[in-house]
Amino acid sequence: MLPTLIEPQTERGAPAPMDAVPREYLWTVDAFCRVAEAGVFGEPSLAELVRGKIIQHPGQTPLHAGLTGHIAQRLRDALKPCFMVREHKPVNISQDTEPNVDVSVIAGHRSDFRERHPGPAEAALLVEVADSSVAYDTGDKALLYAQSDIADYWVVLAQEGALLLHRDPTADGYVSVTRLEGNGGSVSPLAASDVSLSVHDLLSLAER
Repeated sequence: MLPTLIEPQTERGAPAPMDAVPREYLWTVDAFCRVAEAGVFGEPSLAELVRGKIIQHPGQTPLHAGLTGHIAQRLRDALKPCFMVREHKPVNISQDTEPNVDVSVIAGHRSDFRERHPGPAEAALLVEVADSSVAYDTGDKALLYAQSDIADYWVVLAQEGALLLHRDPTADGYVSVTRLEGNGGSVSPLAASDVSLSVHDLLSLAER
């Protein structure tokens, strides 16, 4: 079966006439997942659905892959058994948006997600490693997460050895954006304020 698309409609609900202004076809999460499972996009973690549009990402650099695994392990060690830490896995934002997140800290147990992906209410912390994608991760993706009420969003600046903390989400973006350098200091996830992580250790693989 061909994937289901959200088709433009006229006011009466009929398909748009041939001479109408061209419009985009927007994907649903269900349709996107069926196509992705068929292997159309290659490695599943390199494609994501954002506001009905398919975003294809380039392959990961060794630096990106190394940082992602390292940060995920540090968070896993610090937060278990209270939270589940996932790498390169989807978070379901809405019917037409399901981004793949480099590292996600999820409130819940694996058995809770046997038939669905976690949603914003269960996302205690989202982390994106920005190697060549700084503008996207601090721009469009930050706005998406803020509008989805993700309270704690971190962006790792892989080439600069720094960490950006995005907090206090609003419909217009994050009110608070704090930059932490990788040469010292500590950081605590909002959902686990008693846990202190060394910024230097988290970013030990980053360029400085």
